[in-house]
Amino acid sequence: MRTKRFPAHAPVSKNALVGAASAFVLCLASAQVAAQDVHAFDIDAQPLAQALIDFNEQSGVMVMASSDVVAGLRAPAVSGDMTPEDALVRLLSEADDVEMQRTRNGQFLIRAATTQPAAAREAGREAREPGFQRQAAANRLMDTIVVTAQRREQDIQDVPIAVTAISGDALGAFKIEGGPELLRAVPNVAFTKTNFSMYNLSIRGVGTSAISAASDPGVAVSFNNTPLIRNRLFEQEYLDVNRVEVLRGPQGTLYGRNATAGVVNMIPNIASTDQFEGYLRGEVGNYDTRRLGAMVNIPVTDTFAVRLAGASTERSGFDFNTFTGEHVNDRDLWSTRFSARWEPTDRFRANLIWEHFEEDDNRSRTGK
Repeated sequence: MRTKRFPAHAPVSKNALVGAASAFVLCLASAQVAAQDVHAFDIDAQPLAQALIDFNEQSGVMVMASSDVVAGLRAPAVSGDMTPEDALVRLLSEADDVEMQRTRNGQFLIRAATTQPAAAREAGREAREPGFQRQAAANRLMDTIVVTAQRREQDIQDVPIAVTAISGDALGAFKIEGGPELLRAVPNVAFTKTNFSMYNLSIRGVGTSAISAASDPGVAVSFNNTPLIRNRLFEQEYLDVNRVEVLRGPQGTLYGRNATAGVVNMIPNIASTDQFEGYLRGEVGNYDTRRLGAMVNIPVTDTFAVRLAGASTERSGFDFNTFTGEHVNDRDLWSTRFSARWEPTDRFRANLIWEHFEEDDNRSRTGK
């Protein structure tokens, strides 16, 4: 997942970040904190994932690292007055298999080392020689995070748009299960839903307050770059999603009408000829919660593949109607998606996607 900027007032709890470590370790803070400022650090020797969280709390500087990279690694104790960059390099001094990159917007990215073992040993030298740190970090390459915000695949660093891209794994880690919950991870986004079928999604305070089902939204919603003016993205739970891109600001040039405030673009996983894969997940909880999800991807030939995914959610109501004496706002919904991919040559590719969503419950039609 790559998030370009988080608001300074966004509340981020330590427990939430540790719980999300199965997919990403994110230390969220204001990107406006200067990495050259001197801070007082007092970080104990501990697992690197927890040390990065303590580093964030004490410096206010954003750090991004995949849990696969920091898993099993430890960080030494770091204390004293120093810049965040110096402190971070010292935290990584015992992790020979990782390296640090300073991004263009002042944040830090921790990635798997791509250098040889001899070069990896220089990580200890960087910790001992602060003057060598910044030059070494500046010479390292960044991981490429690909988005399609401009209707073509690009590194997110090269996209001149305020865009937040959230991977499917990160959606699950942060329990972002549907469209309205995007506001948990995307700055400048607000969501409300009326008693009727229309939703009100606003970005940077721009949107629409209309309640009619025939009205047009101020934020365009796209499925695999295809506009969906009438959609159920904000009732349906995410199903086999590759990533969700949120573009802030007017996007009418590429996405047409109804993109005055921005665009929410959901990119699903579709059939792939690379390998056979699948999963089956289940979840139970209070209020008689039962959730199931499954997917199977089958490469039929070297040029043709099919993929089938499905999910269902059942749950008793959270809310109690004292007049009728019944619980309301329950869930009983399911989704299926079938996709087929045919790629006979390197210059031709065709994808077919069919999706169905159905809901039969007494969901509360208001949401804030």
